[in-house]
Amino acid sequence: MPGRVNGFSLAYTALGGVVLWSGIKGETISATFRGLLSGTAPTSGTETISTGTALQSDLATGTSIPGVTAGIPAGVAAGGTPAANKALGLLLAGSYGWAGSGQWPYLESGWAEESGWNQYAANDPSDPYDHAYGIPQANPGTKMASAGSGWKTDPATQIRWGLAYIKATYGSPSQVPGWTPDGPAAGYVGY
Repeated sequence: MPGRVNGFSLAYTALGGVVLWSGIKGETISATFRGLLSGTAPTSGTETISTGTALQSDLATGTSIPGVTAGIPAGVAAGGTPAANKALGLLLAGSYGWAGSGQWPYLESGWAEESGWNQYAANDPSDPYDHAYGIPQANPGTKMASAGSGWKTDPATQIRWGLAYIKATYGSPSQVPGWTPDGPAAGYVGY
């Protein structure tokens, strides 16, 4: 319908505004969000979070988004819910330039189809690690061990492995066969 704004477009625009504001002011994204929610000005600096994985040093200093060093919002990496995993995926996709571009809808819908953004999604629950497993549905799941020891349970490790795999194999999410911004194409059976 003409004159209506798509909710996803509005959300991406708002997220882009938060990232831009954070970059201009030299603030973390989480500080900017807290400021918006509390009605106060954001504070400076990046936050340190504990992930308990090999990614701790990368996440503690923030994830690089072009021109911005951003802290991860509290609870995103540790939450492990599909919504928190998707938020973390959006943040980590920014390091590839895929968060604020037309690539994110492909990645978002592709992994929604593959795993529902669930880090425990298993193609064969009776033997999960030797079949498609995790958010990116690595097949076999043991492939993700190259990204860190927490690959079985840590969404950040799985997402980082999946992003690197897509970049190396296809170049970008929009190049994954059968992925569309609105869900998989007819006949899609997995990547």
